[in-house]
Amino acid sequence: MRERRQNPRTRVFKGAKVILSGRSTVTCIVRDLSSGGACLQLPSTTDLPAEFRLSFDTGNNLRKCRVVWRTLTNLGVSFELPAER
Repeated sequence: MRERRQNPRTRVFKGAKVILSGRSTVTCIVRDLSSGGACLQLPSTTDLPAEFRLSFDTGNNLRKCRVVWRTLTNLGVSFELPAER
């Protein structure tokens, strides 16, 4: 299969949080990462919206994400904007 990503991803195993509107959060694991996107592993992706923010630490660095693909437990996301403070 030909790689279609603009930025090659690096395999990682890093905890993160999906930040939803209303300040609710969902814990996830980042499985691979690049400057343009990531693959997230969650207990379930069923109720997650098409856009959300992702925190790699205690909320100091948020990335706006857009879902590109989805399975029952994994999401492929692209980062929409540079990191926010």
